Amino acid sequence: MRAKQVNLRQEVTRNDALMIMNWMENNEVVKYLNEDAHISSEIKQAIDRVNMYIMTHLFNREGSFFLINLSDDRPIGFLKLIRKINEAEMVIVIGDQNKWGYGIGKSSIVQGLNIAFFQWRLQRVVAKIDKDNIRSLRAFERVGFRLEKEIGNFMHYSISMDDFIKKSLSRI
Repeated sequence: MRAKQVNLRQEVTRNDALMIMNWMENNEVVKYLNEDAHISSEIKQAIDRVNMYIMTHLFNREGSFFLINLSDDRPIGFLKLIRKINEAEMVIVIGDQNKWGYGIGKSSIVQGLNIAFFQWRLQRVVAKIDKDNIRSLRAFERVGFRLEKEIGNFMHYSISMDDFIKKSLSRI
């Protein structure tokens, strides 16, 4: 399977929330995340508490939350952009382990950068990645992120709008 075109969608349904909850219970999926250990039970409580089909508002509290979809519109992961003043922090999770290793993360990062740079007009996007998360490190580096510093177990990467545009133009 080659890398597929992905799209990001912001609408989160009840079924999507249940799928995210299941991903957050998978130790392989969450082992490099800096999320609360009880995130799955928090999602479950929110689902039980809110009797609505659309649950988008619950996932956009600390930034903009996007589901990563392939062409069949079934979510396989999510991407969060946590907006600061002139930059955003990006967090990406491919929850469907069967989709790991096919370039979907890289494609999703590019889509997230398009939003941050061309819709929001931010100047920089950062990512804090566990140094043992080789797949994520590679995906961010392939898109053009550069290592800024290493703090503890985390590698701090960033990319500017100018660098993203230059990298994109070099592929043409």
